[in-house]
Amino acid sequence: MSHDTEKQAPESVADQIRAVVDKAQEKAGEVVDSLVKEGEKLRDQTRKLAEEKVGEVKERVEEVREMVEGAKTKAVDTLDNLEQLFEERVARALKRLGVPTRDDLQNIAKRLEAMNDLIQGLAQEGEGAEEAAPGAEKDDLKLISGIGPVLEGKLNGAGITSYQQIAALSDDEIERLESDVINFSGRIQRDDWIGQAKTLYLKKYGKTI
Repeated sequence: MSHDTEKQAPESVADQIRAVVDKAQEKAGEVVDSLVKEGEKLRDQTRKLAEEKVGEVKERVEEVREMVEGAKTKAVDTLDNLEQLFEERVARALKRLGVPTRDDLQNIAKRLEAMNDLIQGLAQEGEGAEEAAPGAEKDDLKLISGIGPVLEGKLNGAGITSYQQIAALSDDEIERLESDVINFSGRIQRDDWIGQAKTLYLKKYGKTI
């Protein structure tokens, strides 16, 4: 073997080793890439399977919820029907025994309230009549200047029906009438109702007040 041949031999072995290493690295890279792809594929499959299972669980939960709501609604309706049936049976039993039902008692209460209002109205009318005629004859108040039919009605409603009552009005009574009945301050004194009432009383009854 020549010297050149001996020199090329190691280089040829080194090249072969380098080639083998490169080949091994290439294969290793392919294996790694393959493992990564398989891992990603497995991850996607696992995620998809998990999402499907979650969806199934949600559907089942929703079905159960609907079943529970339906059962609750039916239970409430059943209780309402039972309560109504019970009330109807109790009402029929009380009616047979002659015991007034709740509706009967409410109607009775309404009638009593109406009667009470009627009695109070009659009592107030009686009191007004007593105030309007304290032993004196009813006079025509429209003969007093300043008193018309409407105002006469208001005065009668306030219990004033005679000349004598107007002639005997005090300052406080005048103030009350002008404020609550006539709604015109100073009118009684301005039109001299008291003086007119005394004159009319004298003319009608023949005596002074």
